[in-house]
Amino acid sequence: MVEALVVKIFYFVVAIFSVVMIFLAAQDPYLANELKIDAKISNMQINDVVDYEINSTKISGIYEADELNRYNDRDEFLDFKAKILRGNLRHFLSSDKAISQNDEIIFQKNANYENNDSLRFISDEVIYGTKTKIVRSEANFTVTRNGDRALGESGNYDLVKKQTQIKGLRAWVEEKQRF
Repeated sequence: MVEALVVKIFYFVVAIFSVVMIFLAAQDPYLANELKIDAKISNMQINDVVDYEINSTKISGIYEADELNRYNDRDEFLDFKAKILRGNLRHFLSSDKAISQNDEIIFQKNANYENNDSLRFISDEVIYGTKTKIVRSEANFTVTRNGDRALGESGNYDLVKKQTQIKGLRAWVEEKQRF
């Protein structure tokens, strides 16, 4: 009687094992590709990023970030800094956060631009259109050059046409005194 019970239990375990093995064999091993990926979670993270822009004779730009997070639709740089050499001007650009999305680069929180021609631009947000070559800011900004100072509510600058449009402009211009 005990032997018959052991045989029945053994057949029951073998039957369950067979059903589980058939179920596992029928599964698609690449099912993970079909699962929906949350777009709010970055696919990749890189720390201490340094990128060099090099032409045939020299390094014309150095771009740095403490952290790069790549998402499906954008790249996000934290503590972004750039040093760019164009002609005889050196450009320094920094922001707490830079987002590259579609054809725009958005510099957020403490966006700061300086060059060796004593020009300085400070705003909370600056947007650069990579295809249109237009820099715009919808936030308040300050521009200083030597002793001159200008404040604006919003504005844009076309790099190709060299035209500026500013809303809410207030400016202080220092004149050199002549004796």
